[in-house]
Amino acid sequence: MNRALPLLAAFVLAGCGAQAAAPPGPSGTVSGTNGPFAAKARPASLPAGGTVHLTLTVTGPIDYEIGCVQTLHIWAEDSQRQTVWEQPVPAIVCMAFGHKQLAAGDTAIFTSDWPTSSQLTPGSYTLHGLFRVVLPMGAGARVRENLLALSLQILG
Repeated sequence: MNRALPLLAAFVLAGCGAQAAAPPGPSGTVSGTNGPFAAKARPASLPAGGTVHLTLTVTGPIDYEIGCVQTLHIWAEDSQRQTVWEQPVPAIVCMAFGHKQLAAGDTAIFTSDWPTSSQLTPGSYTLHGLFRVVLPMGAGARVRENLLALSLQILG
């Protein structure tokens, strides 16, 4: 016990005042998982005009759309749930599409960037997404989104 106390005190003191004041800049990562989808966005906070990088790892088994469709559709909303950006713009629509299957345990990685506008007001924004899976016949209406929403901060 006597040895642990000085070690604990050293850790506490090492953290005190160790960070110098710096102007706000890009930092951190935010991530979330929903079923076969693991999304990660970085940075989690950034000045307006910076770029958010999204990486989506999809784990099989899964059957997803490819071809003329945008396999990954992402968009950003402000705190009032108003869309401030989306990709693709305009949505790609055509009749030539196919599908690809990932076997159990196999993964595929998709990336996308959100080049934030320099006009965005500081505050909280959410990045949303839809990964277009092949639905079974008679499955009914398609879902609007299936990726976990990721919260980001635009700094002042």
